[in-house]
Amino acid sequence: MALNFDLGGKRYDPVEVTVTADHIAQYALASGDDNPRYAIGPDQVASPVFVVAPGFGEMGRVTADPELGVDNPLMIVHGEQEFRYYRPVRPGDTLTLTPVLDRVEDKGSGAIFVTKMEAATSSGEPVVDFWATIFVRGAGSGADRKSSSRDGEPTKGAEVGRFVSKVDEDMPSRYAEASGDHNPIHLDDSVAKAVGLPGVINHGLGTLSLAAAGLVNELAQGDPGRLTHLKVRFTDMVFPGSEIFTTVWGIEGSDSGFLFETTRPDGTAVMAGSAEVSPA
Repeated sequence: MALNFDLGGKRYDPVEVTVTADHIAQYALASGDDNPRYAIGPDQVASPVFVVAPGFGEMGRVTADPELGVDNPLMIVHGEQEFRYYRPVRPGDTLTLTPVLDRVEDKGSGAIFVTKMEAATSSGEPVVDFWATIFVRGAGSGADRKSSSRDGEPTKGAEVGRFVSKVDEDMPSRYAEASGDHNPIHLDDSVAKAVGLPGVINHGLGTLSLAAAGLVNELAQGDPGRLTHLKVRFTDMVFPGSEIFTTVWGIEGSDSGFLFETTRPDGTAVMAGSAEVSPA
C-alpha cells in the first residue's frame, strides 16, 4: 500500500520531557562513548546523538500515524539523519518536543517520509532540531522514479583524521535499552532473517553515535558543544562484534565544515556524512 503523499507538513501536539543525568550517562555507555563530559558531574552535557532517545517515542508517533499508512514497521529502513545544534542538552533540561511530518515522497518501488523534531526549552530557547529520513519498502506507487541528483554537494579537501570504533557484541541490546528502539531486527536473529537480513544488525543511530564520538574527539578536542551540525546517510549494515573505520576530510573553501565516511573492515561504506564545528 502506498503512503499518503499529501500528508507532508502535518504538525503534532508537543510534549515535554525532562532530561536526567542518569539517562545521559546511560546513553553514552550504551553508545561506547567514554567522553568524560557525559559522565555525571557539574559539567555534564549530552552526546550529540542523545536527543533521539527522549524523542524516540514522538518520532514513532509520526510513523504510527494511520493517516501516513505505514502498514508494517519491519519494512522501514533508516536512510538519513540530520541534527542542527543550538546548544548542548544538559541534565535537568525540560524540553518541549514538537514532531512534524516534514514531507512524504514517492520513490517508485518504495517511499520516504521525513520526520522533523523541534526541541526547545520551556521558555522557547531552541536547543536542537533533528530530521530522520525513513525509506519504506513496497510503499511507493510503482512508477519509475529517477534518483534525485546530488549535484552541488561540497568538495572533499585534504584528509584531517581517521579512527577505528569497536561495535561490541552486546551493543544492540544496550543501545535498545538506552534509546527506546526495540526493533527486533536489532535483537532477534530469526526476525532479522525473516525480513531478508543476514542476522541482527546494529542500530544505525548506535553506529552514528560511535562515529560522532570520534568526530568530537578529532575535530573539537573532546568538546561536544562545538558541534553545530551533523548529517549522515546510512548506506549499508553494521554487525555486532565488528570494527568500523572512519576517515575525515576538510571541505574545500570551509574552515568549519568536514566530510566523513565510515566503512566495514572489507571497505564497504556504511555511512557518509558531514559535520560543522565552531572555533574553540
